[in-house]
Amino acid sequence: MSRRTRKKTQADNPHITQEIPTVPAPGEPVTIPLIRESLQVDKEWVEAGAVVIRKSVESRTETVPVTIGYEKAQVERVPVYRVLAAGEAIAAWQERETLVIPVVQEELVVLKRRVVREEIRVSKQRLVRQEQVSDVVRNEQVAVETTGRLEAGTRDAPSA
Repeated sequence: MSRRTRKKTQADNPHITQEIPTVPAPGEPVTIPLIRESLQVDKEWVEAGAVVIRKSVESRTETVPVTIGYEKAQVERVPVYRVLAAGEAIAAWQERETLVIPVVQEELVVLKRRVVREEIRVSKQRLVRQEQVSDVVRNEQVAVETTGRLEAGTRDAPSA
């Protein structure tokens, strides 16, 4: 995992200016600004990566044993030589010289269904973690020296 940080400089904030001291007239005090830098850390949401989910279809052939029923016509010739009685009915029907006997069989019906077997649920969470950010900051100090018989008094101005 890479961490991206960006240093903001004085060029990022146009409101920060530094005055250059000029040579004062005799008898006027010289003002020298002392500058202290501090770190200001901002946070930005950046894309850290992505979750990629791929789905594939696996096909295989299934063979399922099925028992089916059917009817088979069996023809047997039996010599009877009997005369039909008047009004005697027969179960089968006859078309001219052909005797018709219905034959029935079962027919296979295969139904293929798509069934949702599971769902994939992806969620994301926003988390917070503590990181250390460090950089070099400068704090200007002043040392006052005098030479010769010159006396310089120093006093601290009230801090802001």
